[in-house]
Amino acid sequence: EAIWRQLCPTREYDWIENWDCDLVRSASGYNELDCVFSRDFPGECGRETWVTSRFEPFQRIEFIRTNEARVIRLVIELTPDGTGTVLRWTQHITPLNAEGNEYVKDKPRAFKAQMGMLANILAHYLETGEMLRGETLGLTERIGKHVHGRKTG
Repeated sequence: EAIWRQLCPTREYDWIENWDCDLVRSASGYNELDCVFSRDFPGECGRETWVTSRFEPFQRIEFIRTNEARVIRLVIELTPDGTGTVLRWTQHITPLNAEGNEYVKDKPRAFKAQMGMLANILAHYLETGEMLRGETLGLTERIGKHVHGRKTG
């Protein structure tokens, strides 16, 4: 339940450093079916629109992420394992042009690194109630390398 609540564009301000999005549609102000928000991620082919396309509380959430270069269906599944919760992140990418084709080439390795870092900062937040900040922990360079798919020691 604690993890589920954080999978929300509004609540991500609490635990993801430098998070910024524009909430376009949400009746509750939080994530829900048909929630729409936009976000600009560096290296993600420009500003994108996210739509929550499946919303099964505490079990599964799916987003459609789209911009001019590609469409991504992001699936997040939560499964209790007796001692906690296992999160399974899957993405399906459809390139829409040459830029999208280039994006897809390096994405599998980069996605794994991104999700690993995201899981670490989420775990830190759930354990401490505090945002994991790269600047204060000397992790800015390491986080940047993880986000771009180059694992550091």
